[in-house]
Amino acid sequence: MKPKEHRLLHAACRATAISDPALQQNQGETSDQSAKSLEKEISSFLKAVRQDRESVYKSSEGMLQPLMLLYDLALLQVCDMSNFGFENVDHRRRVIWPNLALPRRPRPNGVFYILTANLAHSMQAFRLLILHGFESQARASFRNVIEVIDLMTMVLASEATYREYIKSFEDDKVSYRHWKSHLSPAVIRASISKLEADNPIALPIDLTTEEIRKGTYTWLSNFTHVNYVAHVVAAHPLRFDGTSRRLAMLGGVGEMSKSTLAHVLVNLWISLLRIEHLLWEKHGWGRFRGDRSRHWFRYRCRAMDDLFRSYLPTFWEELSSADL
Repeated sequence: MKPKEHRLLHAACRATAISDPALQQNQGETSDQSAKSLEKEISSFLKAVRQDRESVYKSSEGMLQPLMLLYDLALLQVCDMSNFGFENVDHRRRVIWPNLALPRRPRPNGVFYILTANLAHSMQAFRLLILHGFESQARASFRNVIEVIDLMTMVLASEATYREYIKSFEDDKVSYRHWKSHLSPAVIRASISKLEADNPIALPIDLTTEEIRKGTYTWLSNFTHVNYVAHVVAAHPLRFDGTSRRLAMLGGVGEMSKSTLAHVLVNLWISLLRIEHLLWEKHGWGRFRGDRSRHWFRYRCRAMDDLFRSYLPTFWEELSSADL
């Protein structure tokens, strides 16, 4: 503990001793001694938590394979897009909407970077949470991933959505009304549904992309909002052998972790397929050459699609039968 924090803690314990001398007397020590006891307790507690988290992380990467392989490949693609946006923020040639007359500020390349950076951050946060055993919190985190990737999809698909996205307002009420009318998750999902009805993605599972998007978002929302049953599940997660356990303040990896990964992976898969199609068909990513070539990115897209198609349907059937 640094000197400043040390002084703050000791001052707080002295104030407690003055305001409640009987409580301090019950501790059988002076306020300065109580401050030292708290320092020691905090240090030992955090050490035990770190050890538990490191242990869970080391074991969970293996337990959640090959699902984590699929997730990490999707994360690589998103981080690649983010880095491409970062490297081209100030480039004179646009990486999105190359032929449209758009406002000069913000620059379209900057808009692309902002969206992909936020998506990459959110996906990394989910990865850390799921692998450290905080599965319920990972679900809440991934709902944000869905909202960002859906918004990104429509910003790439629709000039109108792009123009609404880059608007900003000083008045909070006006800003909220604008978001509610043009950029809220419900509005964006409705726009994506229309987009996919006009140009559907064929899937090797017995679900439409609209059913997957709606079902996944609803499922994640059930665990995000105040819900007693969801809280019970989070506090008693299933082991891989099907038994439940109490975890107190610690996290753990089990069948619900696999269920969560399966849900989010299908959603990621269809979203990245759509984004790839938009980048090539609407934004001309095939035109880049040399250091800006996107050929390897597209190769990864195809390999990722083949990987998803070869494995995920089997697991999705197992997931559906388990009804997790």
